Amino acid sequence: MEPRVSVIIPSFDGIRNGNVEKLKSQLNSQTISPHEIIVVAGVAPNGKARNDGACKAKGDFLIFIDDDVTLGSNSVIENLLNPFRDNLNIGMTGASQLIPEDSNWFQKLSARQIPRSFFPVQKELVDSDMVTHACLCIPAKLFKDIGMENPYIISGTDPDLRHRVREAGYRVCVVPDTWGYHPTPKTLISFLHSAFIKGRNSASVRLTHPELIYEVEDEFTKKFVPRKPFPIRIARIIFRMLYMLLTLKMFGLAFYMAYSIGNLYGTFAGASTGWTTDNR
Repeated sequence: MEPRVSVIIPSFDGIRNGNVEKLKSQLNSQTISPHEIIVVAGVAPNGKARNDGACKAKGDFLIFIDDDVTLGSNSVIENLLNPFRDNLNIGMTGASQLIPEDSNWFQKLSARQIPRSFFPVQKELVDSDMVTHACLCIPAKLFKDIGMENPYIISGTDPDLRHRVREAGYRVCVVPDTWGYHPTPKTLISFLHSAFIKGRNSASVRLTHPELIYEVEDEFTKKFVPRKPFPIRIARIIFRMLYMLLTLKMFGLAFYMAYSIGNLYGTFAGASTGWTTDNR
């Protein structure tokens, strides 16, 4: 007997330019159909929206998918569930992340130069920090046992959830032959704006919830280090900017510059105004 699966899709307007309906159609065509699809519209931040969906869900497993994602095949749900059948120490699974095939030249080029926009399809189960809310699966009981999502932070929900799953003694893995398409900004202006907002939000979380600043590995690793000193994180950003400059990866350099400016802005704005991300 197949487990019941609840798919939860947080969405600002419940539509996302028609992608939510497209995603629901793809979900209903899966080899394992979801027991329910819960679209949580108009709730912010996303962590709170996911918690609201989880509280309504009746499934044994929860699958979280961002509202701008499309699925790569009709076996995504089945593949996300398979590791739980054979590996008792699996706590969370996720899909690889590809650029949509109809992306323009800017999206395809920039995605290869900025972190965490692309993760190739795997041929075997791999422990990875590339399990993200773009498309992930977690047992409902485990999700609730570890305290669900942090409902207050506006950035960093991915590493926070991964860390707590690992702290509970479970693995976090990308599954083989499974992918979703996650678009990147279409223009240079929207690209730079997105990087600035990410930097600003990161600073906000660092000021209000410093205990939730975790390391994120872009590639493969056998050992996940939860935290590193802040000076090392700054030095790493500078090193990456120099690397982008020397290798002529101008979009990558522009991303890190906009991110850094946003982070500085968030730091000084937060320090001077007592700005907090709590939405209580």
